[in-house]
Amino acid sequence: MTLLNAKAASKYISSSILIGVVLGAIGAVVANLFRNGIVFLSEWEVSLFQSLPRFFFYFIALTLSAIIIHFIKRQLNTAAFHGVADSIYFAHKSSDATDIKAGMLSTFAAFISASGGASVGQYGPLVHFGTTIGALLKRYLRLQLSSDLFIGAGVAASISAGFGAPLAGVIFAHEVVLRHYSHKSILAIATASGVAYAITQYVWEKSMVFDFPQYDFDLLNVITISLISGPIYGLIAIFYMKNLLFFATLSQKINSQPLYKTFAGIGALSVLGALLPDVMGLGTQTVLNIFATEYALGMLILILVAKIFATSVSLSFGFFGGVFSPALLIGASAGAIVSSLLMHAGLLLNFEYALVICGMAAVTASVIGAPITMIILVIELTGSYVYGLAALVSIAVSVSFTQIRFGASYFDIQLDRRDINISEGRLGLYLSETLALDFCDKYFATINSNDSVGTAQETMSKHQCAELIVISENHEFVGKIDAISILNKDPTEELDIYIDKECIRIFDTDSLSDAMKIASNFVGEFIPVVNAKENRVVGVISENALFSAYLDEQRKIIEMEKQ
Repeated sequence: MTLLNAKAASKYISSSILIGVVLGAIGAVVANLFRNGIVFLSEWEVSLFQSLPRFFFYFIALTLSAIIIHFIKRQLNTAAFHGVADSIYFAHKSSDATDIKAGMLSTFAAFISASGGASVGQYGPLVHFGTTIGALLKRYLRLQLSSDLFIGAGVAASISAGFGAPLAGVIFAHEVVLRHYSHKSILAIATASGVAYAITQYVWEKSMVFDFPQYDFDLLNVITISLISGPIYGLIAIFYMKNLLFFATLSQKINSQPLYKTFAGIGALSVLGALLPDVMGLGTQTVLNIFATEYALGMLILILVAKIFATSVSLSFGFFGGVFSPALLIGASAGAIVSSLLMHAGLLLNFEYALVICGMAAVTASVIGAPITMIILVIELTGSYVYGLAALVSIAVSVSFTQIRFGASYFDIQLDRRDINISEGRLGLYLSETLALDFCDKYFATINSNDSVGTAQETMSKHQCAELIVISENHEFVGKIDAISILNKDPTEELDIYIDKECIRIFDTDSLSDAMKIASNFVGEFIPVVNAKENRVVGVISENALFSAYLDEQRKIIEMEKQ
């Protein structure tokens, strides 16, 4: 290694550690303040309104939250708050597209929603906050490091502090958000995750979200049941996600003032909270109650269905938050239902806690599209490798079933509904979002459709080209003419009969991806780029220009993903 390389390596390592420490510290503080703040405000609301019937308690708390969220949303120029799907999208963009203001306000809106008792999650907003802080730090530090490094470190810190699971934080950042691994970025991401966990342990002492029971169980028996129940967890995950999407669509179709829709949601949630308060809020205590076997089979089924409904209404009618925490409760309910049914059938002697964990992990992994993350999360949260093995099979079966029947994850479907196909990766996203117009040549030779063959021959000779753009007297696009079609023709003949009026063309609104598909059937010198509204030629583009743009971006992405 030369002295220059040694300096570069030293600078990279020190920069990565600095980024990891800063983002890890911020992630730890925000995640714990977020979680403890929700608990504090929820308890304060209970003490303030405890004398009221539950319906009025939820109605008042949710109304106050909705009013605050309304004013938060007025500060945004975007139509919606940002979540994990946006983090994935921003991480796949070639340029920094993160909206810092929207990210901060979205986190605050999620905090207010959860504090008011809405059935929303905390981890999705924290993940996007990590993305936002990572992007903000990159802008201020101006280091020659990839956006992935900053975003991945911010995301890993949030998950590590939120769950008390540093390994899961590192894997989640790669598996869900970045969707690729690099040796260079791992230093900053691992540092951020480790620092976030260490600070959480030191300052807040306990970082575990759930205190799972420890006991011995028949691993073979549990794995067998997990294998059979895997598709059930997959179906439940699909039912949950389809309900989220259905209510989101329903909310958009209702032609009324947003205020009216919000109060309709508040009314429905207040009734549900009055009848079944276990499904409101983050649901952490309800999960612990499930492990304490406080619910009968009928109540478990009711909690599962009601939680799906409560979350769908909350996220579609005025509130904002994540889908991760609700998925944990839905999965825990599903696992408990499987265990209870087997007990009633006489196939199990006692309630099997391991099946509850399998349900939690399988449903959540299917929703967020992160099977490896959930396996590691189970091991870290339970402190048991055996629990991880028990969950492995149910996760694998459930995720496979969900991907075949629904899609990669809820976040991918959210992006797909916005016409963003994240499955094609960074290069596919770049090609679909970049206009071919940006790569066209604005200087080209034209000829009038009323001119003669001789004029066309002279123009080709003058410009040393074999093709010409043909336009009308009012400069509208007519077609193309090539040298072969007028070779040895009478110079006095009219040009009109030799014009290719059905020639291949690209419109100014076409993306590079569209242009490359069009060019796959093209033979010639160039393709006209036409203004779709005015039918005027704004440029020409060659196959070489298209493929050069493709290869240049491919090279940039390969270099970035090596970092």
